Amino acid sequence: DVTMAVHNLIRSMKGIQESLRLWSFSQATPKQVSDCYMQFGVEFNVIVRAFEGYGIGTGDLHPIPASLRAALENLLGEDPSQAALAMYMPGIRGLLYELLQGLKAKQAAWKAAT
Repeated sequence: DVTMAVHNLIRSMKGIQESLRLWSFSQATPKQVSDCYMQFGVEFNVIVRAFEGYGIGTGDLHPIPASLRAALENLLGEDPSQAALAMYMPGIRGLLYELLQGLKAKQAAWKAAT
């Protein structure tokens, strides 16, 4: 179900952002952030399979998880702080926004296919 898959992906994206906020206060470990990213990866793969099941290509979205991972690794290489989060979060949010826009662009094709 594409609708549920999108919902779960958005929830996992929010989980990443919340884990990073907690990390910046030393209330979450890098492993906890990584676990949120891994859940995001699972949900991303579900959405890719769901769209591709309707013949809707998702190649334009495929680079986003790797770019997100690199951004998270760079951030987590810093000491936990609000300053580090402020420095990296715009890029991370930009990637998440790019993913949402990509999903939104596929919405019409999905509705036509169903």
